[in-house]
Amino acid sequence: MRQALVYRAVDPACSRVGRATQAAGTFLATLCLFFGTAFAAYVPASLEKRIVCLFFIGLIPALGFYVSGHILRQMLGLSCKLCEIIAGRCVRLLAPFANGLVNWAGASVLDALDRCSMVIARCLEVTGQCMQRLFRLGRKAYCLVHRWYWHIHKAIFDFSCLLIRNAARFVIRMQHSVGR
Repeated sequence: MRQALVYRAVDPACSRVGRATQAAGTFLATLCLFFGTAFAAYVPASLEKRIVCLFFIGLIPALGFYVSGHILRQMLGLSCKLCEIIAGRCVRLLAPFANGLVNWAGASVLDALDRCSMVIARCLEVTGQCMQRLFRLGRKAYCLVHRWYWHIHKAIFDFSCLLIRNAARFVIRMQHSVGR
């Protein structure tokens, strides 16, 4: 019950266009009536010819516009209801097709996702093995560097001392040769 009230509260576009069409027909009818009356009043002719002029130039076109506005409004309302009925039936007919399509697509997607997950699992397994190998290699390299660090440190220290001693001897010789 509440849904029907909400539906009636919403003004469909067809009824708005229908009301606008009826208003335009009424406006044109009024315009024809005034134009026909003005034309019949200012035409220099007998009363019978003026009445005929008012009838053919004012009343018949005014009646035509007025009636056509009402007819077009009713036709637009009817076509709107007809479109709603056709759309509802199309949706009812397309629902099983859409359901089948979704089931087919869902099965295909699930199959593809299953294959992708298997490939990803294999890649992760291979990557895990590679990471374990890299970790072991890094551990070995760390142990090797840590083991050889003191030997390298001692060699650099000895080389530095030798360099300083030779530089000092060179400076002493230069001072002795300059002093002579």
